[in-house]
Amino acid sequence: MPNPKLQHVPAKAQTIGMWLFLAALTMLFGATLVGYFVVRSRQPVMAQSLQLPRTLWISTALMLAGSVSIHFALDAARRERQQELRRHLVMTCIFAGMFVIVQTPAMMTLLRQHRQVAATQHVFLYGLIFFLILVHALHVVGGLIGLGVTTAHAFRGRYDHEDHTGVKSAAMYWHFLDVVWIIMYLGIFFAG
Repeated sequence: MPNPKLQHVPAKAQTIGMWLFLAALTMLFGATLVGYFVVRSRQPVMAQSLQLPRTLWISTALMLAGSVSIHFALDAARRERQQELRRHLVMTCIFAGMFVIVQTPAMMTLLRQHRQVAATQHVFLYGLIFFLILVHALHVVGGLIGLGVTTAHAFRGRYDHEDHTGVKSAAMYWHFLDVVWIIMYLGIFFAG
């Protein structure tokens, strides 16, 4: 019979693991943003400024709403308010799903713009912006999977004031994606 103490990872180890994971992702997103700014600085002046899809502002609002709802979910877990925890986790899943849905046509618009501008001006910024947004959106999809698991655990009553590390990890990841999105979007917006 397996030893139950060996099957449970201590909360502190899970939190440290999440911090290390976020540090690695910081390097990834930092490198891609630095790469974007280097490429942007070396591109010839475009005949027109970058025109980002307006739906990216909606995406930003959805990211912020997800951060607020996951914050409330974590607070509810700490206070053992199970219904509130579940409601806020479901809301966060909805905001994350809506983010990906809104991103899809925005990315298609960026690809169309890339083809038009690259054909005439040999400038590839729209393609690079598409890539940056795609990398972020894929991390949101991955986070949505983890958030789904966390939500399922919440519906099974797994979290309480003593053990809510799963909710804390989901919140840390979502807040990280939120900060990355804001820095990335505003950087592209103001550099364009």
